[in-house]
Amino acid sequence: MQLNLPILDHLSSSRNILIAGAGGGFDVFAGLPLYFTLRSLGKSVHLANYSFVNLQIMKMLSEPEVLLDNLVFGVRGPGRVPVYFPEGYLAQWFQEVRGEDVPVWTLASTGVAPMARAYEKLTEHLGIDAVILVDGGVDSLMRGDEAWPGSLIEDTISLAAIERLDVPVKILSCLGFGTEVEEGVCHHHALENMAALAKEGAFWGSCALTPQMEAFQLYEAAARYVWEQPNHLKSHISTRIIPAVHGEFGNHHMYDDDRKQTVFLSALMSLYWFFDAAAVIRRSLFIHSLRATETKHEVSQNFLAVREYLQVRPQRAIPY
Repeated sequence: MQLNLPILDHLSSSRNILIAGAGGGFDVFAGLPLYFTLRSLGKSVHLANYSFVNLQIMKMLSEPEVLLDNLVFGVRGPGRVPVYFPEGYLAQWFQEVRGEDVPVWTLASTGVAPMARAYEKLTEHLGIDAVILVDGGVDSLMRGDEAWPGSLIEDTISLAAIERLDVPVKILSCLGFGTEVEEGVCHHHALENMAALAKEGAFWGSCALTPQMEAFQLYEAAARYVWEQPNHLKSHISTRIIPAVHGEFGNHHMYDDDRKQTVFLSALMSLYWFFDAAAVIRRSLFIHSLRATETKHEVSQNFLAVREYLQVRPQRAIPY
């Protein structure tokens, strides 16, 4: 069974596709079903992630390809080191389990200006003609005026960084609606933002993962491989998506050490949602203030400054 991607028309002329985790951490893992599906269709596909790992530490843990010093590294595995390094262990999974040399490109945790340079260099290096930003969750859709916008800073940096990128196709994909318990995302506002994008013709469809799909099985295998490394942190997003795809419902926990939060798993977590990234960028109420930022701290400060002047939409619950 294949993932029935609704964006294939948009990618019909694309040959070299970059799938990049927009919000950092394990977001790149949420792009793995897309990666394997597009690769099975004959596309050349590459992986990247907004990384929370210090790039100098990466040099000590592995032998990365340095594309842009302090900004873009291609990692191929850290060796057996008990340290948080999801991109490195993902590359190691490709090597050890699948016998494939797949670099995972890491983008430094910066502000918009250096991140834009990083994307420009990486897309030029790889000959990219389509970028798919992947968000584990839906806070990338937040405009900034929501009562609870979640951890939208990193996602917004990634979106702002590709705004002026000379690539013909730019897509935002979200997976894991309802997973962001810790972030307190207002899902009423997420749905409201989705509806507004649909009115603009910027919602490009949705599709679901199922347990029978090889692309999903490989995603789960890669995620489990990394989470079960000694002392490695787990993704609170994908540890909910995966059991939800398997049919778990309600307050179910994939691992015993993830029981501190009450969660509500449902089939909604198995859905990919695809949007025109340019439209998401246009609707943001603070991206315009971020273009010259150099650090993530500057981005956070700018967001807080802009938010003081916004009319914040009151918190609302979904009525069913």
